[in-house]
Amino acid sequence: MSHVALYRKYRSQTFGDLVGQEHVVRTLQNSIKQGNFSHSYLFTGPRGTGKTSTARLLAKALNCEKSTNGEPCNECEICVSITEGHCLDVIEMDAASEAGVDDVRQRIVDVVEYRPAVAKLKVFIIDEVHDLSAKAFDALLKTVEEPPAHIVFILATTELHKVPPTIQSRCQKYQFNRASLNDLIARIEHVLQAEGFEYDANAVALIAKMADGGFRDALSLLEQTLITVDGKLSVQHVIDQLGLIPDEVIDNLLIATFHHEPAKILETTDSIFRTSRDPLSILQGMLSRLAELTRSNYGIQIGGTGESTQESAMKSTATQIGADNLITFREKVAYAISDIKDVSLPRLWLESVLLGMFAPNNQPRQIAATPSVPATVAPAQVIEHAVAQPAEPKPDAVSEPATPRYEPATPTGDPLTDQAQSIWGEVVNALSASSKTAAARLQKTSVGAVNSESVTIEFNLEMERDRVVGAPKLVGAIQTEWNARRGALPELLQFELKKNDRVRAVDDPVSAVELPAEGPRLASLVEEVFKDF
Repeated sequence: MSHVALYRKYRSQTFGDLVGQEHVVRTLQNSIKQGNFSHSYLFTGPRGTGKTSTARLLAKALNCEKSTNGEPCNECEICVSITEGHCLDVIEMDAASEAGVDDVRQRIVDVVEYRPAVAKLKVFIIDEVHDLSAKAFDALLKTVEEPPAHIVFILATTELHKVPPTIQSRCQKYQFNRASLNDLIARIEHVLQAEGFEYDANAVALIAKMADGGFRDALSLLEQTLITVDGKLSVQHVIDQLGLIPDEVIDNLLIATFHHEPAKILETTDSIFRTSRDPLSILQGMLSRLAELTRSNYGIQIGGTGESTQESAMKSTATQIGADNLITFREKVAYAISDIKDVSLPRLWLESVLLGMFAPNNQPRQIAATPSVPATVAPAQVIEHAVAQPAEPKPDAVSEPATPRYEPATPTGDPLTDQAQSIWGEVVNALSASSKTAAARLQKTSVGAVNSESVTIEFNLEMERDRVVGAPKLVGAIQTEWNARRGALPELLQFELKKNDRVRAVDDPVSAVELPAEGPRLASLVEEVFKDF
């Protein structure tokens, strides 16, 4: 028999087995018992919280031949076929791989008119529905809004904001929550007992913390640790298999960093690096531990085994760092995590960050530029030496070039055009003050035609106009400034190339080039020039 992953093997098969989503279970069971179910559902929430499992449970409960109090029997032919995944009337579609409009038409739109083959209702389960294309959503919209009486849609997504409001408004929406730490621990222990493994409670709690509220992640991590377990599942085995760093090692590093103990920082990081842990995992471990210490310091229960040894260790570390410093520490580590992605030598960089994070004198020393005094000069001669030193002339302050001001064109006499020209000047000056690019592009523009629909802005060079039109952000800024000042003028701005003021007519006479003077004309010109000599 082929291997089945733990998260599939222990998928919830009844509503009573669905942990951590009581608000969803209660509503769905009541609607099934009353026969008042919806034609379309939208399940949303983080990954691994039971959305797809609940969709299959709902499909079984709606079609079960022996349903009791809204629970499927899991024994009839319909329930068994849905559990095994080969029921003809329960169609599952993964939108991550079938996102096109043709996929939706072929799998859904073209088949909804056909009645169920064996079940009472035909159920469409669309997982990761947010990955559908815009055209696919359009094709699905009408069908979801008014499906035939024998059709039920169940849509599941981890990114609700990507699902169009038109789809959301036609569905009953259910929010799935992250599992609590205690719920995850209970589920992991249930699986371990069913599989016949002995375990340490702290090892189970460590896996539950790593799962971050996801049942599927918890069982996937558990399966990874069970592959090589020999006997009892221990904390050290979980740490080795999942590449974690023990809490006591992280605590030592936190305390050494906070108290600025360079030798201890370097020794601790070296010991962690020898276990093949990368710098990013060290920072993530520090941030996670700081979060636990902060909660412990404020008396917030984080769940887990509640072992006195672990609780006392957390309180001891939190006390040494201090409540206010924990917040600062978390902020510094969070910034380091964001910066480490752009570092070429992360190990050396991490050491430098930890060494300087709480250094007592981490500000660069300011050295005053004073004239040197010879060592042999007596104290009484220091004043003379200082007076004798000629004061260096201070260079004149270099002032930044002033922002050029827009020079409005000569008034045209048309009130509307002159008003537009004045407002356009204000727009150009406002943009030029904040952007050198805008100043370079717009200073030599002018207002052209003004009518009831638009205002034309003219450019001297086609290249300058194209640069403005080809910059959407600049065009948006221009439009924003214009709308803020335009008053009763049109909102639409058109950018055009300035036309020549005068176009020569075809029949304009062309002046001939003057011929050189010669003969009698030349003599006459000479006499004219020299007549006063």
